Amino acid sequence: MAKTKNKKKNLAEHISDKKKSKNAKTLNPFEMHINKEKIKVLGRKLKNDRGLPGVSRAKALKKRKGTLLQEFKLMNKSNKFIDKRIGEHNSGLSEDDRAMARYAAVRFKAHKKSSIFNLANDEVLTHKGQTLSEIEKFANTRSDDESNADEDTGRLESDFVEDAHFGGGVLTKTGNEGFKSHKDLINQLIAESKKRKAEKQKAKEQTLELTEKLDEEWKDLIPLVNNSFKRVAEVQADKSEVDDYDRIMKELKNQPRGYATDRLKTEDEIAREEKEKLEQLERERLSRMRGVFEDDKSEAPKHRSADDLDDNFAYDFEPEVTLSYNEKGESNVPVDKEMRVEVDGVEEEEEESEAVEEEEGDSEAVEEEEDGDAESEDDLSDLKEEDSSSDDEMNGDNEDSDRESSVTDNIKADLLVRKEMMEKAREELPYTFTLPNSYEELHELLHNKSAEHHCVILERMIKCNHPSLGEANKETLGLLFVYLLQYIDDLNLNSDIVNCFKISNFLVPQLFDLAQLNQENAQQAISEVIKEKQRDYRKNKKLFPSLNVLIFLKIVSCLFPTSDFRHPVVTPTIVFMDQMLHNCRIRSRRDIAYGLFLVTLVLEFTALSKRYLPSATKFLAGVLHMAIPKPCVKQIKVLPPFRSISSHLVLTKRTTTLTTTKLELTDLTELDISEDFKQRSLQVALQLVSEFNENFHELSSNCEIFSPIEEYLGQIPTANYTPDLRQLLGEILDKLKSNHDKKLYYIVMQASKPKALRLYEPNIQKVYDVKSRKIMSKEKMERAKLLHKIKVEKKGALREIRRDKAFLGRVKIKERIESDKLRKEKVKKIFAEANIQQSELNSMDRKNQRRRK
Repeated sequence: MAKTKNKKKNLAEHISDKKKSKNAKTLNPFEMHINKEKIKVLGRKLKNDRGLPGVSRAKALKKRKGTLLQEFKLMNKSNKFIDKRIGEHNSGLSEDDRAMARYAAVRFKAHKKSSIFNLANDEVLTHKGQTLSEIEKFANTRSDDESNADEDTGRLESDFVEDAHFGGGVLTKTGNEGFKSHKDLINQLIAESKKRKAEKQKAKEQTLELTEKLDEEWKDLIPLVNNSFKRVAEVQADKSEVDDYDRIMKELKNQPRGYATDRLKTEDEIAREEKEKLEQLERERLSRMRGVFEDDKSEAPKHRSADDLDDNFAYDFEPEVTLSYNEKGESNVPVDKEMRVEVDGVEEEEEESEAVEEEEGDSEAVEEEEDGDAESEDDLSDLKEEDSSSDDEMNGDNEDSDRESSVTDNIKADLLVRKEMMEKAREELPYTFTLPNSYEELHELLHNKSAEHHCVILERMIKCNHPSLGEANKETLGLLFVYLLQYIDDLNLNSDIVNCFKISNFLVPQLFDLAQLNQENAQQAISEVIKEKQRDYRKNKKLFPSLNVLIFLKIVSCLFPTSDFRHPVVTPTIVFMDQMLHNCRIRSRRDIAYGLFLVTLVLEFTALSKRYLPSATKFLAGVLHMAIPKPCVKQIKVLPPFRSISSHLVLTKRTTTLTTTKLELTDLTELDISEDFKQRSLQVALQLVSEFNENFHELSSNCEIFSPIEEYLGQIPTANYTPDLRQLLGEILDKLKSNHDKKLYYIVMQASKPKALRLYEPNIQKVYDVKSRKIMSKEKMERAKLLHKIKVEKKGALREIRRDKAFLGRVKIKERIESDKLRKEKVKKIFAEANIQQSELNSMDRKNQRRRK
C-alpha cells in the first residue's frame, strides 16, 4: 500500500510540473541578443552579457503609451476629466471593499463637519466644581466688582424707603428737625452716599500705606532672616568647600542678562526730534517774554463721564464777610492776587490808579449817605451807639489797611520777579532760526555776538534746517557754508585778534557738520578760497599774507584728511605753505611768529603720512641761526630767506623764569622783539625740532636732514637762558647726535619671491587596456570623467528623444490614415446617395415624358 501512495504522490508532482512548464514563456532564441566583450576576463560575471531587444522595445512602447501618448492627446486642451472615485483604479479591491471605503469616507466627512458641537450624552462639563446646568439656574449671581454681604450694596436703605415712599401724614413723627421735604431727603441721601464712598476710599488708602510700610520694613528684615537661615543650615550639615568651577558656574547663572531695547533711531528721526525740541523751547521763551509762565497756564479740563456725581469733590467753605469800605475807600475784603496781576507793568500801574480813583469816589458816596442818615436821626441814644460803632470801625479799618498793604507788597514783589524773568527771556537767544538768504543777513545776525553765541546760533540753525526736513535745505546749507567762510574772511584780526580766533575756534565744529552734509560744495568752496589767497600772495612773494590765511589753513586740517597721498584741497594747501616758508622775509616779531605757526601746521599735516617738507626744517634752522651771536670776523652760512648776519633772537639779558612757554596771539600783530619773545620763540622752535625728529626717525636720511640744526644748536650760548630751556636744548642735541650711530644699508633692488620648482606626479597606470590614455593630473582626470558622463547621458537623451519623436510620428500617421479612411467612406456614401437620387430623378423624368406622349 505504501508503494502505491508514493507512486500517486510522484504522479501529482509530475502533473503540476507539466502545468507550470506550459504556463512558462519560452524564449525565442532569435529574439535574444548576445553582447560581445572586447576583453574577456575569466571568472567575471556580467549583468548585461545578453539582452532581449523585443521585450525591452515592447516595455518602452507600453510606457510611452501610458505617458507620452496621454500627454499628446491632452495637448492644447485646457479641460480634462479626473476620476477621483475611491478604489476605481485599484484592481486589488473588490466591489464590496470599494463600497465600504466610500461609505467610511462619507461618514468621516459628516463627522468632521459637526464634531465641534456634537457633545456626547455621557460627558458632564463643570466649572469650579459646579455643573453647567446648576450654574444656568442663575442663583445668587453677583459680579466680581460687588462687595461682600456686610458691605454697602448700593441699594436704598429701608429707613429712606419708608420715609420717602410710604411716609407722611398727620401721625408721622418729625423729631427735633421738623418736617423734611422730598428735596431735603434726596440731598441727605446723596451726602450719606458720598460720605460712605469717602470712608471707603480712605480705608483703601490706609491699607495701601500700611502695605508699603510693611514692604519697606520687610526689606530691612531680609538680611536678618537670611543670616538665620544660613546659621541653621551650617548647624544642620557641614557643607564642603565650593570649588572654583562651581563658584564660576553660579556667577554665570546669576549674571544679569541683556534685554531687548528699542531700535536705534535714524538720522532723519533724530533731526526731526531736535527740531521739535527747539521749537518747543522757542515757544516757552516767547511766552516768558509776554509774561505768561507755566504756573499761570490753566490746565485742560479732564474728561468726565455722564455718571460722574462729583464724589471726590471737596468744597472749602469760606466765611461770609460783608463788604464795607473805610474812610480811605479801601475794602475790608482782600482782592485775589491773580485777579490783580497784569502782563505789562505799565498797564497794571494805570489800571491800579484808575481802580484807586473809583474806590475813592465810592467811599465818598458812602460817606455822604452816612452823613445824611445821621442828620435825619435826632435820638441821643443813637448817637451813643454811633460813637461805639465808630470805635469798632476804626479798629477794623486798621486791620484792613494792614492786610491791603501786605497784598500790595506781594503784588509788587511778584511784578518785579516777572519783569526780571521777561528781561532775561528777551536777552536769551531764539531757539529757532531760518537760513539766511544773503550774506548781509548772516552778518547782521552774528554781528556783536560773543563767540559762544556764534556756536549756539549756527548749531540751532543747522538742526532746524536739516536736509532730511526739506528738499531745498541741502542747497541753502551749502550757501551757509560759503557765507561762513566769507564771514571769517571779513573778521578784523588786527583790532581784536584774540576774539577773532576764539570765534573761528567755535565756528569750526559747525563748519565740519556742514561739510559732512555736502562734501562736494565744501571742497569747492575751500579750494576757491585757497586759490584766491594764493593769488593775492603772488602779488608780493616776499611778505607773509594776512592773518586770515592762517585760520583757513587750520580749517583745512580740521575738515579734510591730511594722510591721503593726493587730495584736491590738502595737497595745494601744503604747496602754498611751502611757498610761504621758502620766499617770505623774516624781519620782525610778526614774521617769526607767523612762520612758526606755519611750521606747526606743517607738522599737523604730515604727522600721519610721515612726509618730509624741506622748507619746515629750513625755517627752524633759520630761527636757531638768529639766536647765535655773529662776531664781525666770523660768518655762519644760512639758507635764504634768512640773512647770515641776522641775530634778532640773541638774548642780551639773563632771565631765570618765564611767564609762559608758548607763543601768544598778540605776537602775530606786534613788530618789536622783546626778551621774553626771544626765549619763547626759541623754546617753541626746539619743541618743533623734537617733534620732527621723532616723525622722521624711520627715514634713513634723518641724520642729513637735521645736520644744519645740530650745528646751530652747538653754537647757541645758553648762559642767559632759563634752566628749563638749557635742559631742553641739551636733550635735543643728544638725540640728534644719537642719529649718527644709526646703521645705513646699501640700496638694493627689491627681492623677488623665489619660484617653486614644479612637482611632477608619478606615472602610474592603474588600468591596462588596449587604448592608450593621456597622462593627466588628478583634477583633469576627474574633469574628463565628468565630461564623459555628460557625453553618455547626452547621447542617451538624444536617443530617447528620437524614439519619442518616431513614436509620435507613427501615432500621427495612424491618426491621419484613420481620418483619411473615414473621409473616403463618407465621400463614397455621399456619392452613393447622390447616384440613387439621380437615378430616381431620371426615372421620374422618363415617366413624365411617357405621360406627355
